[in-house]
Amino acid sequence: MVYFFKAKVTDGELGDLGFDDASSEHIIYMGKDKYENDPLIRKSHPKNLWFHVDKHSSAHLYLQLSSEQQRTNFDKLKVDEDLLMQIAQLTKANSIKANKLNNITIIYTPVENLKTDGSMNTGTVTFVNPQKVKRVHVAKKDNSVVNKLNKTKTEVSTEDFIAEQEALLRQWQREKKEHERKLEQSRAAAAKEYERQKAFNKDPYAELFTEENLRASSNEFRNENWVEDEFW
Repeated sequence: MVYFFKAKVTDGELGDLGFDDASSEHIIYMGKDKYENDPLIRKSHPKNLWFHVDKHSSAHLYLQLSSEQQRTNFDKLKVDEDLLMQIAQLTKANSIKANKLNNITIIYTPVENLKTDGSMNTGTVTFVNPQKVKRVHVAKKDNSVVNKLNKTKTEVSTEDFIAEQEALLRQWQREKKEHERKLEQSRAAAAKEYERQKAFNKDPYAELFTEENLRASSNEFRNENWVEDEFW
């Protein structure tokens, strides 16, 4: 089984009535136990973020990223601080030892940076690139945050989770392909304009003397019904 949670994040601005007008929901998920870790790692979107308590045993939590976030390099990815702390608190709460401690660290990295094989103990992972790991400090537990998230908790079968992630991956690949196509078109248009401007700067009168412009300005090639401008 896979557990899902919904974390709500507001934009921090108050409306006319004093209430937050804008908010967004973010999906967090985790396996029921350590035996769910392998299918979650293998089938989660490679750009989704994986969370774990540093130096202590804990559940593996994941943040489902949006399509736009998935196209962002991890080094430049900015996750809302409030959202990060909610995930960190939930990760801490799902560690028997860390839940009792203050000043613990939560680490997170893209799923694609995780490495596991048959020689490791169940639930154990290492990193492809240890430098590609970020950290969140948690001073102490906040039960109000954890309780709020637990109220949104739902569960689905591992099979349904896998099917959903595969569908999301196919959609992301289509969107990525379309995004790259538009980007390439934009680059080609910019390159064409650059060359045109470069040529213009070199000879600003060149376009005035093209064959097409000369034909258009010559009486020889005028339409038989043309009317000469009156100058007097």
